[in-house]
Amino acid sequence: MLNEIKAKTKERMLKTIQSFHDDMKGVRTGRANASLLDGIVVNIYGGHQKLNQVAGVSAIDNKTLSVKVWDATAIGEVKNAIINANLNLNPVVEGNTIRIVLPDLTQETREKLVKLLHQFSENARVAIRNIRRDVMEEIEEMKKNKEISEDDFHVAKKEIQNITDDNVKKVDDDLSIKEKDILHH
Repeated sequence: MLNEIKAKTKERMLKTIQSFHDDMKGVRTGRANASLLDGIVVNIYGGHQKLNQVAGVSAIDNKTLSVKVWDATAIGEVKNAIINANLNLNPVVEGNTIRIVLPDLTQETREKLVKLLHQFSENARVAIRNIRRDVMEEIEEMKKNKEISEDDFHVAKKEIQNITDDNVKKVDDDLSIKEKDILHH
């Protein structure tokens, strides 16, 4: 029973970290990266499609992204979606391809991006701690109902805390790497 709880805890925390990574992908580092456009949704064909479902995105060099739109009639919608994504990008249409030259990041912009990263990391830490709290309540209830012994309770409590600490450290380490990437490029 406790092993199931630990496994479930690890899984939930892993999903939180994955969500944190997804949030970080959308933050520019100063280098062209196709994942920068991952969150863009295009209003097309009477619905909403993710950009990567209507176009291929690739980095040509450190400063330029290329968006190859598969359906030439959709190029205007794709361009508008990129403009409306509030990424401060200026797409230029060249046939079926949209070129995006990334502007250099100013120090002020870098600092804003780092603040945003810290916000994402704090949200992840809070989510991890909430998972810990839920699990701790669950094992305390088990102890109260005599489903587990006092010793098992203390061992489980310590293991859950270790899992929590490891995941919070992972968030902090990943934040540090991304922060350095932004500030030093």
